[in-house]
Amino acid sequence: MKRHCAADLRFPRVMIQTLGCAKNAVDSETLAGLLKQGGFEYVSRDADADIVVVNTCGFIDDAKVESIQVILEAIRWKQARKGRRVYAMGCLTQRDGPEIKEEIPELDGVFGIGEWSSMLAALGANPLSLAGSGNVTLYSGKAGPGSAYLRISDGCSHACAFCAIPQMRGLYRSEPMEKLIEEARLLARTGVRELLIIGQETTSYGVDLYRKRMLVDLCNRLSDINGIEWIRILYAHPPSAPPKFMSELARVPKLAPYIDFPIEHASDKMLKLMNRKTSASKMQDSIAAFRDNRNDVCVRTTVLVGFPGEDETDFEDLYEFMEKVKFERAGVFTYSPQSGTTGAELRDHVEEGVALDRLDRLMKLQKSICLERNKELVGAVIPVIVERNVRDISWGRSEWDAPDIDALVRVRGQLAPGLIHQVKVTGAAAYQLDAVPEHPDGTERSIACEAFALPVLRH
Repeated sequence: MKRHCAADLRFPRVMIQTLGCAKNAVDSETLAGLLKQGGFEYVSRDADADIVVVNTCGFIDDAKVESIQVILEAIRWKQARKGRRVYAMGCLTQRDGPEIKEEIPELDGVFGIGEWSSMLAALGANPLSLAGSGNVTLYSGKAGPGSAYLRISDGCSHACAFCAIPQMRGLYRSEPMEKLIEEARLLARTGVRELLIIGQETTSYGVDLYRKRMLVDLCNRLSDINGIEWIRILYAHPPSAPPKFMSELARVPKLAPYIDFPIEHASDKMLKLMNRKTSASKMQDSIAAFRDNRNDVCVRTTVLVGFPGEDETDFEDLYEFMEKVKFERAGVFTYSPQSGTTGAELRDHVEEGVALDRLDRLMKLQKSICLERNKELVGAVIPVIVERNVRDISWGRSEWDAPDIDALVRVRGQLAPGLIHQVKVTGAAAYQLDAVPEHPDGTERSIACEAFALPVLRH
């Protein structure tokens, strides 16, 4: 007689493997919350799982390749033991679902973005029992101890020539402000100190619901929530961020001195080809407006090299712009054509070797800028949110650093994760600071960013 019948009756254990950006992380958190409410057990290792869900990314070619590789690895995991199941969801399946089903028939199901009811039914939950529940987080996702993503919108109504996001996530849709405030209050009660504001682009928040940009109003209300100390803006859209708007945003009381401002390029010819609806001078004015009101800020950017039509003069315009503006943080990518976009139809392609050389030149420039900035911080006392302890070292992030994409701070000694501590910078590299606790006796202090801003640096 079998002695494990109780195990046969339990809900499956599910692991979700998330690829891509923070928006995907929020989708995974949403699914995890729904499954947990439905009685499923969420696990972090495939060795403990009965079901693996791969949340795919399809933004660039490398992301698509990685998503397929992870799906195939999950299929091999499935085949190693009878009864295991593998599902795929996310941006890549939203766009290429039928092709993926045909090419990888071993998948037990393929779902697009937000198809929660269908996914829950496939996994064995009763979607009707979860309908209308107000207890599931739908807007936030974990970003580390003390930090959470707050997704204020989804989709995008812009038509940038290199981007397929509108095809995958639809047109721009803002979340109602009251729901976001309620969500943020819940996060604060659970110990969240830092809110990372995300969306496909955040600066247009409210234009569909309220007929005007409401990001500043939202952030001002978030600043009133007890416990929230840093509000960090990611995924700003330069054409939607004129100087007046940037000045108002910089004055938000609890705004971390940071904004993610992806310029993509700085040649006006290339900006027109990319359908960015802005110019280098307009972007420079917006950056100046943000910095003038918060002189200690970090402006992060993303640039794209190798887009069709980019010649050496265009690249030099970009290089000189970055050299002049001196972004505190930057990421550089080479262009890869996305089906269904206008960029994929353009000719005058840039050779891969040329694009890679341009990427290398920009990253060398950016590394030197980061090193210069960080060296100026040596001896300063700065706030750091601690994420983890490894032996006698604490690893965290400064106000200038978002999770996963920016630099780290290595602090001697063990400080409590999830809290914001004051530390004194003792050493600097391009992408890392070394520090010691300002209060070595272990006194815990959680501080608001407006009281302890990073020192003003030269521009």
